[in-house]
Amino acid sequence: MVAGASNDHSTAKVLALLGGIASVLSILGWLGLNDAGELKDWLADSPPSGSSPAPHTSSPTERIPDDSGTDEGSVGESGPEPSTPAPDPTGEAFEALSVGDCLAVHDTGRGGTTSIDWSVGAPPDPVSCAGEQAQVQVTAVNTDCPTGYGKSYWSHRSATSGDTTKLCLTRVYHVNYCLLGRQSGDSISLALMSAVACRREPVPVPYNQIMHITGVYRAPAGADANNCRRVAGDQTRYWAALVDDGATLLCTTIYQGG
Repeated sequence: MVAGASNDHSTAKVLALLGGIASVLSILGWLGLNDAGELKDWLADSPPSGSSPAPHTSSPTERIPDDSGTDEGSVGESGPEPSTPAPDPTGEAFEALSVGDCLAVHDTGRGGTTSIDWSVGAPPDPVSCAGEQAQVQVTAVNTDCPTGYGKSYWSHRSATSGDTTKLCLTRVYHVNYCLLGRQSGDSISLALMSAVACRREPVPVPYNQIMHITGVYRAPAGADANNCRRVAGDQTRYWAALVDDGATLLCTTIYQGG
């Protein structure tokens, strides 16, 4: 009984081994391989079952802020801010004036007979038109200025806005003040926008006389230098001009002071 069982067991093992060999041969045939050596080579060349690519980790990107404090690569960056125009105090002084203002400003005469050289570079604050400091009065702004004896204009173009402000001016005369004259023979042309100290001193070319204002009168009809006599029998030599569109008689004489 024992011997028979042992033989049966051995037989079963042989049959199982043969079955395994048959299965291996069947698999080799299905894979198209001839023997176990080719199976080994095939397994060595094939990737392991269920393998997946190594995970990809992106390299960190270093962010360096630019000088403006924004992140590199940001969009919509604004350009440089526009520069602020420099202030123009002269333009502001012109623009601050209104019709009726009076100024302590006059022609120095250094521009000759063809142009006016104003005594200051920018309009000062207005003064009382009733006071003796007033030398010109603003009669219009930013328009065609009227012409005539004792009238002129002063303009300025702003470096900030590019706009031009133009002041129309009329001369204000005071008795005992002086202005410039240009004498040729017995004729003297008065620089009616000028003012000068009443003292004998060199005057700017082409002027050669200092004229003393002796009177500022309402002009009668047909007024001339004969209407400048201050007393009966007055033998003073006068040179006169009609200003304010002929409404005012301006009387002068050559300054004789020291």
